[in-house]
Amino acid sequence: MPQEILLAQRAIADSVTPHTPLDPGVPAASPTEETNPKLHRSVGKAFLMNLAIPGAGHLYAGEKRGFVHLGLEGMAWAAYLYYHDRGKAKEKEFETYADGHWDYTRWIQSNPQYQNSPEDSLIIYFRDHNRQQYYEDIGKISTYWDGWDTQDNRNFYRGIRARSNNFLKNAHTAVAGAFVNRIVSAVDILRVMKNKSHAALGEQTKIRFNMRTKPFARDNAFGFVVTRGLD
Repeated sequence: MPQEILLAQRAIADSVTPHTPLDPGVPAASPTEETNPKLHRSVGKAFLMNLAIPGAGHLYAGEKRGFVHLGLEGMAWAAYLYYHDRGKAKEKEFETYADGHWDYTRWIQSNPQYQNSPEDSLIIYFRDHNRQQYYEDIGKISTYWDGWDTQDNRNFYRGIRARSNNFLKNAHTAVAGAFVNRIVSAVDILRVMKNKSHAALGEQTKIRFNMRTKPFARDNAFGFVVTRGLD
């Protein structure tokens, strides 16, 4: 009986092949759909990271140039430590040398006209309250030169002091370099992330920077304003 055989075959097929109902609310996965989208990186976070540690924001954003800024930062602080230590060592050396070759009693005995004068009061005040100025004046100002035992020793003292000042000046320059590297890296990461598609700042976005940069002043400031035009 052909009709009964056909029905039996259909029943067997239905029992072997299960039906998987499709949820109309869930779209079917497309073979071309991206399964690993790029991670979003915060522009503000990258900027602050570079202000804290130059190059860290670049590495956070996946930019290898961050290693360059990290390297410059390391070299700047290594140079600072080297020159600062050398400068302080020379500073201690010229102070010890001055204590052994300049004498207040010798100076006032050679120049009795200065006793109780403003010059006398000033050098005593500096000796007791401002040693840095004291050591500078006894070597530089001719009024106090007679306090030295010999002219050659005064000249030698000034040479040691000059080397100390040069070392310390180089240390300050290294700090200034680290400061500039910090600002440059922070500004650069804003530019880099603006150009990245996942930053999504858009073509209408403008960034304006305001900087007041004096490495050793208290009134340093850095700021930026992000504005977006209306479409």
